[in-house]
Amino acid sequence: MAYSQSNGRTTLQGTAHASKGMTIKRGYAKLLLRFLVIAVILGTVFSFGAIVQAYAGEGTVTVSTPITSVQPSAKSNQHEKIVIQSGDTLWGIADTHKKKGENTRSYVEKLKAFNHLTSSSLQEGQVLLLP
Repeated sequence: MAYSQSNGRTTLQGTAHASKGMTIKRGYAKLLLRFLVIAVILGTVFSFGAIVQAYAGEGTVTVSTPITSVQPSAKSNQHEKIVIQSGDTLWGIADTHKKKGENTRSYVEKLKAFNHLTSSSLQEGQVLLLP
């Protein structure tokens, strides 16, 4: 602050910038805008994640397609069928039914491919064909 004298009067003159108050308001406005942008982005990401989890959860959707053949063959009747019980896993089934010396992991993959499975989750009562 500075004092000046003119015509015998002493007046107080401000040397601070008049826009200083506006700078603080602009700073808060920028901060608020950044906060809102980040909040919208995070809200969108979390909403998208919730939608994906709701509609693409593992084991929640079962698609059954009937297998039909134009000419039935005797070979299709030779596959053993097993009904999934509570606690059964693909690994346990593969370990029990694989050929001697065969890798369990490769038999699990065969089971999944042969039964058109996209995941390793099984439902009680589901019927699997053994390759």
